[in-house]
Amino acid sequence: MAEHEFSDLYAQYPDIIAQMPEIFTSHQFILELAHQNQTIYIEALYSYRDHPHRGVPAPFLMVHGILAQHLLYYPALIEQVRKDASSKNIFGLENTCSEWIKV
Repeated sequence: MAEHEFSDLYAQYPDIIAQMPEIFTSHQFILELAHQNQTIYIEALYSYRDHPHRGVPAPFLMVHGILAQHLLYYPALIEQVRKDASSKNIFGLENTCSEWIKV
């Protein structure tokens, strides 16, 4: 399994959280994080390009899972409201993810 140093992306979390609406999903957050930090986001995806999920490379699934989990490290800024919010993923497919509220 590839490993990537996510600290450059993690350093952006407080600024991105501040830009998000009062209530937002992990999908919305990741999309904004990726939009504003395209180069380091692509580097993270590339480092997981061969990481399989059900026998198929799934870099987006792996990286997005890591990025979403890291939102839990900001309890002074946000609180997880639920884990099963209906949301479209980066590919526009219906899925579920966490929903967050600013504190």
